[in-house]
Amino acid sequence: MSKRGIVRPAMAVLIILSMLLAACTSNTETSNAPDSPEKVGTDSNEEVVTLRLLIIETGSKWNTYPDSAIAEEIAKKVGVKIEYVEADDSKFNVLLAGGDLPDIVRTEPAKYGKQLIDGNLIIPMDDMLKEHGKDITANIPTVVEYSKENWSEGKNQLFFLPPQVQSEPSPIYPPLTIGPTIRWDYYKEIGAPAFNTPDELLDVLEQIVQKHPQTEDGKKIYGVSMWQDWGLWPYIVPFAWYTMQTTNNSDIMARKLDETQYRNILMEEDSTFWVAVDFYNKANRRGLLDPDALTMKNNDYSAKATAGQIVIGPATWAMGDFNSKYAKDGKGYVVLPTGKRAWSGGVNPLGWTGKSYAISKSSKHPEKAMQFLNYLYSYEGVRTLYSGVEGVHWEMIDGKPQIKDETFELRNAGGTAWENTGIALDTNLMGIGGAVLDPVTNSPLDLFQTQEALAQGITELEKDFSDHYGAMHPGEVLGKLIAEGKLQDANTISKDLTTEQRIKEGKVGLPAIPEDMLKIEAQVKELAARYAAKLILAKTDDEFNRIKEEALKAFKDAGVDKFTEFYTKDITDRREAVGALPAKLNN
Repeated sequence: MSKRGIVRPAMAVLIILSMLLAACTSNTETSNAPDSPEKVGTDSNEEVVTLRLLIIETGSKWNTYPDSAIAEEIAKKVGVKIEYVEADDSKFNVLLAGGDLPDIVRTEPAKYGKQLIDGNLIIPMDDMLKEHGKDITANIPTVVEYSKENWSEGKNQLFFLPPQVQSEPSPIYPPLTIGPTIRWDYYKEIGAPAFNTPDELLDVLEQIVQKHPQTEDGKKIYGVSMWQDWGLWPYIVPFAWYTMQTTNNSDIMARKLDETQYRNILMEEDSTFWVAVDFYNKANRRGLLDPDALTMKNNDYSAKATAGQIVIGPATWAMGDFNSKYAKDGKGYVVLPTGKRAWSGGVNPLGWTGKSYAISKSSKHPEKAMQFLNYLYSYEGVRTLYSGVEGVHWEMIDGKPQIKDETFELRNAGGTAWENTGIALDTNLMGIGGAVLDPVTNSPLDLFQTQEALAQGITELEKDFSDHYGAMHPGEVLGKLIAEGKLQDANTISKDLTTEQRIKEGKVGLPAIPEDMLKIEAQVKELAARYAAKLILAKTDDEFNRIKEEALKAFKDAGVDKFTEFYTKDITDRREAVGALPAKLNN
């Protein structure tokens, strides 16, 4: 989801690498660690090792809280501290060129697997798995075998492990976190008018901005904004609620919720890309678009959201710290259950493949890296990452793990104190989905996702939102609308499939994009971002349509049809090979 860059000259590479791969510091663990599921941990003489984790994204918070309760628990149980290294595709390519990667790499095997494996940059985990990966072997055996067969460049070895593996849909709906995320107090103030199209949303935003042109401290308020350092992301995800489309390992190929084939979003005129560009253009012409939207980075966007300068955004986690500061007072951002699709539900038999973990050949502590990954796939580890430390944040009552009242209070208060716990700070770390049941307690690994916890742990903001819709908590609002057929989510599709069919769907996987196609995709994405800016700034319909025709021709000249043909055929062949539902579009 971010821009690919060219490889810089060797000297520049060396300079950048010298800054990126600075020596790590480590701390000494001074107490005996309790046994983990594998009986690994530290003792009084063992040094806690720092492992550097490369992620191809920006704006993560893990390094902000290096001594969080979760980080300390990982150090106690596994003997490691984790330090994130952020990168976009350009920076990642520099690291690939240098060949000296951080200890663990989180990336898309279908996109980068060939470079990493053929370049001898990551190592197979098979031998270490026998000694240090018992929870991986026990809890995700299907994924392990699939990874060997499909993500090893024919070597039949284990190089990649994806997080969030979950084979069965959850019957419980948590609050939405992605979708039209609006200032609820402002929205309710104007009567909470329903909207189901982007044009209707513009009318809502205009009403709010007219009533609230400035924040209390005099900063200008904008209806909508976006950031530009995540590739085409702002033209894809924010409008899934209307188009039902989401992308996967290519920013230019998207699939609707009820389809099994992908469409090219640049050449389909009712796609999420064109819906987004049309919306932003109209917002700009109505004075609702932040003038910094075409140059801003994610961190800048977050700062503006924290300051209360943006009325609607794409996700709760994108809106900075505003909710942490004000949700207890009934003010803040909530995702509205509107349009056609809710970003919720579904199953991931193979996990989130785009966030798969691999161990770098450059790592000086590969066995520690293996132990850490195993912890991410243990029931104990996943429950800790989602719910906190036993005895501190939750406790066993009559054989059932339950969140403590003070933990709910801490979460509802939000802010630095809550984030410093480290709880659910990065959901990409959880090897297993939160709805998966621990076979010992028959409780979901995410203890905040029981019906009781969802009702007990809501903030004043969430309570006001739920009361408006006549529900006990925000997830119940969503569940009712889906049950009534007013919204669809991923469960809508998967609930009619058998477990075997779900696994087949998961086994389809994604196209391994060859280098020539990656070059086409990179060029087309760069063109798309450039033309999007021109389109958004167009002052008339005639100007917009003229630029649109130029853009479509430029995409074709750059080879977009070749990429579409490759991707479409690959998906079709993959579905046939594993016996999944045929690849088709709903026209």
